[in-house]
Amino acid sequence: MDNKKYKLGEKHKKYELYRVISLINFLNVEAGDVGGYIARETNLSQADFAWVYGNAQVFGDARVFGELKINYIPINIVGLKYSMTIFKKTGQIQVGCHLKTIKKWEEITEFEDQEFLDTWKEKILAFAK
Repeated sequence: MDNKKYKLGEKHKKYELYRVISLINFLNVEAGDVGGYIARETNLSQADFAWVYGNAQVFGDARVFGELKINYIPINIVGLKYSMTIFKKTGQIQVGCHLKTIKKWEEITEFEDQEFLDTWKEKILAFAK
């Protein structure tokens, strides 16, 4: 028996991303509802209440699980030493495993990689605002 919560739907016009389509009713999602985009099934758990809404996009090594609901598009910056995501809607920036508010990043003066902080801090903060 197949216990999937969603299936992959139409491909994004520009990227290797696919819409999620609910197969069951859970929380405020009904069977047949079309959600956001994921690159592959490992990006969104089949086992719990997590969901990707609207035009939000989840890709790379990102995983949505538990009761997490993604309903906006985070900005992912790739090609740097650390993976980085800017969440403009919530005012947060994640660098590697460090998730802080924009205000906390403005206040930070020391980081595990000081050269990275000195080189990128102002650029990242400018992009986040």
